[in-house]
Amino acid sequence: MSLDQRRYDEKRDFIRVSVDCDVELQHEDGGRCFQGSGRNLSACGVLFHTDEQLKPGDRLEMHIESSQALVSVLDASIEVVRVDPADDGLSYAVASAIRSINSE
Repeated sequence: MSLDQRRYDEKRDFIRVSVDCDVELQHEDGGRCFQGSGRNLSACGVLFHTDEQLKPGDRLEMHIESSQALVSVLDASIEVVRVDPADDGLSYAVASAIRSINSE
């Protein structure tokens, strides 16, 4: 990693951690459920890939169960911030902000 890249990363409020886990998602209004694949996670957001076409401002309920020590179970309300076509041309990379973590 170059010095310039490190300086940029240090400006982030929270460190991003790479994850490889399934993500269950549902539109906040009780819409249909769909799947995603988690790519990275921070204290304030999550990046995942999905076949579902979403748009900025969409609000979703997210459930993650992972075998990685970092996250065992995470239930949260998220809001889509950015949607980019993934490298495969068939799915989307979705950046989202965690609005609340649901405990129970």
